[in-house]
Amino acid sequence: MSHLSSDTRKNSLRRNALLAALIASIAVTPIFASTAADGVARAATNASQAQSDARSLSTAFRGAARTLAPSVVTINTKSRATAPAQMQMPPQMMDPRLMDPRMMPQMQAPPQQEARGTGTGAVISRDGYIVTANHVVADAEEIEIVFSDGRTASATVVGLDPGTDIAVLHTDAKDLIPAVFGESAALEVGDWVVAIGAPFGLEHTVTAGIVSAKGRSDVGMATFENYIQTDAAINPGNSGGPLANLDGEIIGINSSISSKSGGNDGIGFAVPSAVARRVVESIIADGRVKRGWLGVSVQPIDHELATSLGANSNNGVIVSSVAHGSPADHAGLEAGDLILGIAGQKVRSPGELLASIGESKPGAAIEIVSMRDGRERTIHATLTERKDANSSAFEQQYNKPTSHLSVLGIELEELTAADAANLGMTAEDGALVVGRVEEEGRACRAGIKPGDVIRRIGKRPVHTLDEINAALDAFREGASIPALVERDGRARFLLIRPAKQPSDTKSRAK
Repeated sequence: MSHLSSDTRKNSLRRNALLAALIASIAVTPIFASTAADGVARAATNASQAQSDARSLSTAFRGAARTLAPSVVTINTKSRATAPAQMQMPPQMMDPRLMDPRMMPQMQAPPQQEARGTGTGAVISRDGYIVTANHVVADAEEIEIVFSDGRTASATVVGLDPGTDIAVLHTDAKDLIPAVFGESAALEVGDWVVAIGAPFGLEHTVTAGIVSAKGRSDVGMATFENYIQTDAAINPGNSGGPLANLDGEIIGINSSISSKSGGNDGIGFAVPSAVARRVVESIIADGRVKRGWLGVSVQPIDHELATSLGANSNNGVIVSSVAHGSPADHAGLEAGDLILGIAGQKVRSPGELLASIGESKPGAAIEIVSMRDGRERTIHATLTERKDANSSAFEQQYNKPTSHLSVLGIELEELTAADAANLGMTAEDGALVVGRVEEEGRACRAGIKPGDVIRRIGKRPVHTLDEINAALDAFREGASIPALVERDGRARFLLIRPAKQPSDTKSRAK
């Protein structure tokens, strides 16, 4: 009886448990269903927001292109280029009696052929001024402007600035719509930009990308470099065209590309609008660009060279020469000093320093942060106007007493001040000119070549053999020796490292 009662209780418990589970499942199902529905709704909302953002960006691109398009022009140029020379014969063989008359034209001077080019520009004033790249029109004899509405007009060159690769043209065409310069200084890496131009002759092509980098200064395309780098597609024919922000304002003039294929590899360079605008204004006002000049030659610094010169900084650039009577000379700069900053900006490369000085006007007073013997100081210089400098080449052979410096692996020729002056060298106390350089010697490995002039060893100026020997004696054995070397009128420090030890020599056997 009790056994049956126990089974009954067990069955009752099982029924109650099943009933509770059923009730719970009925109660929970709407919650699960509600959660899934919420997820689908959120996903739909997110997708809708993404589509809205994409449409907004597309609208911004469209607006920038529409704003700028009427101001963008295609530039077609014609110039004269010498055709490849035909096969020439020595004069003594050009006997008309022996020549086929059909060959006579080939014996004449190479004919002039017409060269054509295409680039891009932007109208910047209602009275016909157009900005483009210097290399687009530098050699042009005829310039044709094609406007967005299909009109064509001729143009003339107002002024060229190869230093920044900017040129200004003028046309008499009417009813022009000028573009507006924006503030390139307000750009940030990652900002969207659009480029408009005629790549490969395809007029008014619009491409988009971002600002990849700012302040690119050692690209090697121009003298004064402060480029905006972008991945917006820039190809041949885009040169001189605008790089614009999403408001349709010009924030750069497209100048060059870095490419292995000759086409777009995602690395393009544009002259910032702040630089282009100043160049344009100067050309329109004076027909040329007036730039500040400090009067120094500089080179990059590394840890080993900094240490050898007693500097405790790997930042900045090292002064390799100071022009006599220049603003730098008056300010107290010397070869071997480090320039850490100028006009409130840090200096990280020679290109940055050159661009900063080049963007300053003659007469500008600038503050220079420099270092000498490990001590930082601030000096001031007033810039004068930059002039074109003529480099001097050492092409003559010297017949002067020489000395072989085995420690460096070179022969030096001691010149008097008069000898130096006759060679166009600024050496009031004479000069030391490199004669022979030992192959695989220390000087050779440092990059010293015959014809170079040794100006300093370490911190000591040297003009005679006695002076250079004394300067070398000051260095301990095995030390690296910084030598200030002048070549073709330009000076730079070269580091003469210790002689290679046998363990340092790598076998060439394969």
